Amino acid sequence: MKRAVSISIGSSTRDKTVDIRLLGQRVRVERIGTDGDMEAAAGLFRDLDGKVDAFGVGGTDLGLRVGEHMYTLHSVQKLVRDVKVTPYVDGGGLKGTLEMQLGPFIERRLGKELAAKRAFIASAVDRYGMARSFSESGYECVFGDLMFTLGIPLPVRSLRSIRILAALLIPIVSRLPFQWLYPTGKEQEVRKPKWPEYFRWASVVAGDAL
Repeated sequence: MKRAVSISIGSSTRDKTVDIRLLGQRVRVERIGTDGDMEAAAGLFRDLDGKVDAFGVGGTDLGLRVGEHMYTLHSVQKLVRDVKVTPYVDGGGLKGTLEMQLGPFIERRLGKELAAKRAFIASAVDRYGMARSFSESGYECVFGDLMFTLGIPLPVRSLRSIRILAALLIPIVSRLPFQWLYPTGKEQEVRKPKWPEYFRWASVVAGDAL
C-alpha cells in the first residue's frame, strides 16, 4: 500500500486517515496537524522522509504564483529543509487550475439567482486563479489582501493593483514569521469578525475561510 502524508501547521482537530484506491493502487492518505508548531512539522517531515511515498504541505503554501511571477515564501520553506527523498507538494497547483474555472461555473449554475455580480475575495495573492476567474467573468471585485493579511483597511479593486502590491510586498512579507500573517493551530478555531460591510456588499464571498 502506498502512503501519502499531509503534514499541516493547522489544527490537529481536523486530523484524518482514509484508505482509497487510486489508479488501481491502494493508498493510505493521512493528515497530521501540528497546531501551529512549525518546528514540530519540520521534525515530522524529517522523520518520515524516505518512509512514505509522498508528502503534502498543509496549512500554507511554499510559494505564491501571482500572474506570471512565482514568489517564494521563505518562512515556510524551512518546513521541508530536511526532506531529501520523498517528493512533496503544496496546494498551489490545484488552486491554479481548478479555481480558474470557478467564475464560469457559478455563472452557469447560479448566475440567474445573483442580484448583482459582486465578489469579495479574501486574498487574491493566495487565490490568484480564483480572483482572475471572477474578474474575467465580469464581477466587480474587492480583494481583501491588505485588510486580512496586514490589517490595513484598504480594499483592492483590480488585479493590476494586486500584481503591483505582490511585487512590492511579498519579498518582504515572505520573510516574516508565518504566524504573523495567517492563523495557525488553535487560532484557526477562533472567530474574529472583520469587515462586515464587504460581506454584506458581496453577492459572492470567496477565498480561504480562515
